[in-house]
Amino acid sequence: MKRLTLFPAAIISAVFLFDAQQAAAAVPGVDGRGLAAHTACPTVLEVPAIYHFDKIVFQIAGQIAAAAVADQPALDLLPRLTPLDIKVLDQPKRVADLKAKVLSFLGAALT
Repeated sequence: MKRLTLFPAAIISAVFLFDAQQAAAAVPGVDGRGLAAHTACPTVLEVPAIYHFDKIVFQIAGQIAAAAVADQPALDLLPRLTPLDIKVLDQPKRVADLKAKVLSFLGAALT
């Protein structure tokens, strides 16, 4: 007899336990006739900005002059004839001057 009294309590607690986590789905709206309603997609992007980077692989073949005289010893210590790479922010709709980007990244004079 005790089994019969515990069974309804278990069912009621299971209903409350599983009913609390209802599943939800995105359902498209319908018009008054029951057909799919016309909906407009959002026009504003959720992402505030999209950034594009270029990876530039280069080698230093000769001497490069520093833009500031104090930076020349640091530029002289850079490895020569060794592949180096940098990542720089880029505008994909414009043609990039890669040599100027590398020289300005290194702090060298744009000559």
